[in-house]
Amino acid sequence: MIEEALQWHLDRELLYKPKHFVVASTPVTKDSLIWIAHNLVGRYHLITDMGNDHSLVRKPAFEDPAEAMLYELTWS
Repeated sequence: MIEEALQWHLDRELLYKPKHFVVASTPVTKDSLIWIAHNLVGRYHLITDMGNDHSLVRKPAFEDPAEAMLYELTWS
């Protein structure tokens, strides 16, 4: 039981985006991805989206809306 709980916390980056995740509007960078790993505690997913100039951008989606807001306030 304890091992399962620890594994859940270790696998914070999901390979899919559940419907309830909140997508941030600010693209992720190498530095912001490191910041997410070190400063936030919830699960997240990186989505690939089409930018305004038709380029592909990666944006984070967070399970906790408060973490999405903190990310936006820090990196936008």
